[in-house]
Amino acid sequence: MEAISFTIWSLCSTFLFLALIFFLFFRKKINANLLPPGPKPWPFIGCLPQMLRNKPTFRWIHKLMEEMNVEIMCIRLGNVHVISVTSPEIAREFLRRQDAVFASRPVCLPADIASGGYLSAALSPMGYQWKKMRKVLTSEVLSTSRHRWLHDKRVEEADHLIRFVYNQCMNSATGGLVNVRVVTQHFCGNLIRKMIFNKRFFGKGMEDGGPGVEEEEHVNALFTILSYLYSFCVSDYIPCIRGVLDLDGHEKIMRKATTSVKKYQDPLIDERIKQWNDGTKTEKEDILDILITLKQTDGTPLLSREEIKAQIVVSVMFYFMSTSRK
Repeated sequence: MEAISFTIWSLCSTFLFLALIFFLFFRKKINANLLPPGPKPWPFIGCLPQMLRNKPTFRWIHKLMEEMNVEIMCIRLGNVHVISVTSPEIAREFLRRQDAVFASRPVCLPADIASGGYLSAALSPMGYQWKKMRKVLTSEVLSTSRHRWLHDKRVEEADHLIRFVYNQCMNSATGGLVNVRVVTQHFCGNLIRKMIFNKRFFGKGMEDGGPGVEEEEHVNALFTILSYLYSFCVSDYIPCIRGVLDLDGHEKIMRKATTSVKKYQDPLIDERIKQWNDGTKTEKEDILDILITLKQTDGTPLLSREEIKAQIVVSVMFYFMSTSRK
């Protein structure tokens, strides 16, 4: 009886082993026929070593495509196939005819950190949370009536900008020179802070109307987040090392920058929520008030504290991306 059981177990094991070999062989053969051309990957890790050696990654990919003389390429990073395209015709196939397939945001470590775990609209993959936050933004923040409601705050910051530029021109210590890029960046910072928090500076600012240390740190951290937001991060392709091994340093940089941003924003949000709960504040003055006072049909808050914080981080960040270039 034991001999028969052993024989059956041996036959089953042999069959499963042969089936696995057959599956792996033919899967590789089928994938090789379906996937676009690309560099030969290493087992398990793919082309990650080449990616780490060649920075910035997009230039390395573009150089590979030129060397191989192709308009579409497949590069395997870890267990993920990355498809790069330079042809407008192929790009239209992705963005128009296959729009439903590629409409969702990619899941990646920098976006996860910046959005507090995909709580905001702009960085969340398509799903319930994305639909909820998108509805809030389109109906309560980006509407025409809200744009008119914030008109006076925008005018106030435009007037402040003119005064600051005038003071810079009259400054004999700098020869009247004005760094337009810096002025533009901090004007955007002043404006978005005014519309969201109803205040220009986190601290006292400078005597000439310029940003203080707090505002400079805040703006620099925002641009750092934008620089790394959808960059090539190793842990996106080998998820098991996330939080354990930060090979390219992206996780450390993103967490530090996000902490710097939230260090100035979160206390203001917590204090404002407390004011509304205590009844010491009753009038809506800015976007933060709008988000806090949104209610569900049963009278409970529509957005949680963490959702408000995450949405404000992303809103400030994308405002900089759309209005100011580093």
